[in-house]
Amino acid sequence: MSETNNGGTPNATTGYLVSDLVGLALEQLGVGVGGQNADPQGLASGVMHLNMMLAQWQRREWLVPNLTDVFCMATGKSVYYVGPGGDIDMPVRPAKVMGAYARLLFNGGAAVDGDFSANDFDPSDFVDNDDGLSSANPVDYPLTEIPSYQDYAALGLKGLKTWPSCYFYNPAFPLGEFRPWPIPAGGNTWQLHILVAQPLQSNLKGDTPLNLPPEYWDAVMWCLAARLAPSYGQEASATVATFARASMATIRTANLRIPTLGMPSILSPLGNPFYWPGLELQKL
Repeated sequence: MSETNNGGTPNATTGYLVSDLVGLALEQLGVGVGGQNADPQGLASGVMHLNMMLAQWQRREWLVPNLTDVFCMATGKSVYYVGPGGDIDMPVRPAKVMGAYARLLFNGGAAVDGDFSANDFDPSDFVDNDDGLSSANPVDYPLTEIPSYQDYAALGLKGLKTWPSCYFYNPAFPLGEFRPWPIPAGGNTWQLHILVAQPLQSNLKGDTPLNLPPEYWDAVMWCLAARLAPSYGQEASATVATFARASMATIRTANLRIPTLGMPSILSPLGNPFYWPGLELQKL
């Protein structure tokens, strides 16, 4: 066990170190109890398992603490790449996009800090007490998801350049492909925003703080104990399995948010301002 947590108390800012939680997980298996006789290779294997476990958690929306809004300026391209070094630069390429919108900029300036950037909003337009925005602000238009590559392939005018209303996201690796449609113009006119799961840490080391909310500490310890049990010739005990399920249920309750159910615009085309006869998206 590490000596960085002051007798078991987590650091007020960074929480527990990875080595703290891996050591606790091994204790549940009777390995290195009380921090004694801890096997360095066992600790190293535990860190590897933790990184793999968090990579799995990244793909489950209810296990990610929050969504994040990332964006890029539209440049007139038909596809924008998402991931490390892409048009939308982020540590890992998202497996899916939870939502998207296009922001029409009236001031011709690109945001640099995300929503409510000083480049996009005049200070006099922002109401601090309720986060309201005056009518002079840029306007956001939600984008409807095209659900599959087959549906995107069925579009007859993929190169149509006008006001965007839809998008298709292809989770290619290592960079995902975000395809707005129709294609918005460049020239500092549009921003393309997507909502994705917050990237979890994926390159943890033993002395790395686990940068997750406090309710994750318990889940990480018990789930890691269950995961490590086969490495020590054991089945996860009923106690370990019960606490692992309970801790995961706590996270699910805290994180799960269900969007408001809405009728797809294609089912009520007369009320859809972007409806053009003959250009509907048809499911195969």
